[in-house]
Amino acid sequence: MNTHCLKVALRTTIPVFLGYISCGIAFGLVTVNAGYPWWLAPAMGILIFAGAGQFLAIPLFAAGTPVLAILATELLLNIRHIVYGLPLINQFKGCKRTKPYLIYALTDETFSLLTTTEVPAGVLAEDYYFMVSLLDQTYWVGGSLIGGLAGAIIPFDMTGVDFALTALFAVLTIDQIQKFVKERKVEHAGN
Repeated sequence: MNTHCLKVALRTTIPVFLGYISCGIAFGLVTVNAGYPWWLAPAMGILIFAGAGQFLAIPLFAAGTPVLAILATELLLNIRHIVYGLPLINQFKGCKRTKPYLIYALTDETFSLLTTTEVPAGVLAEDYYFMVSLLDQTYWVGGSLIGGLAGAIIPFDMTGVDFALTALFAVLTIDQIQKFVKERKVEHAGN
């Protein structure tokens, strides 16, 4: 892995950084506010790494929901990742070393980046995909850590914080629609 790959991946993931840090902080705060220890938020980001699933898991845990019901609910929520994975089959075909991690780390935002950006010249595709995925997860875990620690130290009014992930999805959707419309205008202007 070279520094050029890291620099390009950092630039590519800036929008996800902004969203994941803020949503990760919100998740850490929600976790601590529900009565769980601060370290659970970043641990879930490392072991589970499914933002919406993590936000959903906290109230399910708190309500004493049976483990099988939690697993079924999480499966239904995250089944979309199977559909996301289909367009990436060809992209990941040459990824030998990192394919298991790339599959694990696939989130809505990472999918969006991997399907709308070009692998930069001079960078191996596998390294680029891995670095984008790793940075995205790092942002989420970092935000969760900050939120968990802040929630443990400072009392917060949690009104509206659980809406943060929904707001992130809305912003990213609007960004993708604007990019699509702009590309279509350029295509039609060239014809």
